[in-house]
Amino acid sequence: MKLIGITGGIGTGKSTVVEILRKRGWTVYSSDQTAKEIMATDEEVRSELLATFGTEVLTPNGIDAKLLASRVFGPTPEHHALLAKLNQIVHPRVLDAHMQAIEDEREKESPLIAIESALLYEVELEEGFDWVVVVNAPHDVCVKRAMSRSSISEQDVQRRMAEQMPIEEKRGQADFVIENGGTLQELESATTLIAMILETFPDPETEEAPE
Repeated sequence: MKLIGITGGIGTGKSTVVEILRKRGWTVYSSDQTAKEIMATDEEVRSELLATFGTEVLTPNGIDAKLLASRVFGPTPEHHALLAKLNQIVHPRVLDAHMQAIEDEREKESPLIAIESALLYEVELEEGFDWVVVVNAPHDVCVKRAMSRSSISEQDVQRRMAEQMPIEEKRGQADFVIENGGTLQELESATTLIAMILETFPDPETEEAPE
């Protein structure tokens, strides 16, 4: 089974690429969605979030994402410490969930699955994938998208970007890069081309993959 990693910076359009691939028939797991589900349903995680951030960040259906983001993204040592604590609480559970999903898909003899993770390189997961695809877009485009999507200020977007590896470094390490600075049609074409290439590659678990 081929295992593809999909990553990129804030506002590059990773979620749109994921939807294009799903429509193509790919099985794609989103780390952000998995994290949201865990924070909504895992009582141990909710208890740890409650102890760390207070009752106001919890809702019956999950968490108040905007409030939580305001606590962990910022310039102070306290912000950085709380972000590290949040990652410590949630990321291991997300990784466990995805490892189980990979095994389930392997048992079903799925030919290919993909996992989308904004922090794939930051948490050094790249060696676990056969190929990594980075979604890229111009910086100003990413800022505008993030501001519009999350209804946050440019300063808040810049703070969140500062917590991630520079996109130039991700592009340099990637096996494939999808540029998303144009139209949706252009993105669909670029994503489809990369998907077709990956689909033609042999399964690294049974054959030697091309260099």
